[in-house]
Amino acid sequence: MLLKLTSTDIRDTALVDCATGETFFHTSTSIPGPSRSTSSLSSRSWTRSNRSLEKLPACGRPTTAVLDRDGEIAAEIEWDGNNASVIRIEDEVLQGTTELFDAAFVRVLPDETFLPTRMEYTWRITPESLTLLDDDDAVIGRLYSDCAFVKGRPVPTLQPGKGRDYLELEKLPSDELFEVIVTFLLVTTLRERLYSVTKYVYGRRRRPLDSIRLHAARSYANLRDSFRRTVTPAISQL
Repeated sequence: MLLKLTSTDIRDTALVDCATGETFFHTSTSIPGPSRSTSSLSSRSWTRSNRSLEKLPACGRPTTAVLDRDGEIAAEIEWDGNNASVIRIEDEVLQGTTELFDAAFVRVLPDETFLPTRMEYTWRITPESLTLLDDDDAVIGRLYSDCAFVKGRPVPTLQPGKGRDYLELEKLPSDELFEVIVTFLLVTTLRERLYSVTKYVYGRRRRPLDSIRLHAARSYANLRDSFRRTVTPAISQL
């Protein structure tokens, strides 16, 4: 499955199936205030999605809703700054990322980070790439950044910043696919923090490798602190 992201803002985007043109999932983030405001998405189901978002309880934090192809809310993420403080996946409520990821086995290396999920998949994060591995370390998912869609495949654009991002996933069990999408949203946010990869850096000269290593090493403290917010005493020693 190849999904196109219609926006560089992962918290307000649609994931469109390149084979069918159908909006598979989309995300929308509400901002705290007198009335919950949401960003618009150019999808046919957005009017119905707005009605679904009105069902969300008011809270004092930004909240990202993940909506399915029918425009129904299937997950929510409450943000405390850049950290996910509460995650709701269908009827399950998780207190932060530590219940979704296996924090005890996170590996932070100078040039890459390995972040296992509770489903025994692992996200491999680097400054240049984001891949999903199975329990045999085989690649079953990959993010293609800043690409054009040529002959059914994402191809790097000749002019930086003019393309779209594409997420390719091998066939996954239907009961796991949605949770993988939720972890993708969280990992993408984390990757931006770890390696300063944002929508504004396309086309800029990459920083020297030594600087990347230093930046990633320093970012380990941010990753560790993020997990410590709701982590058990045993895991909190990360």
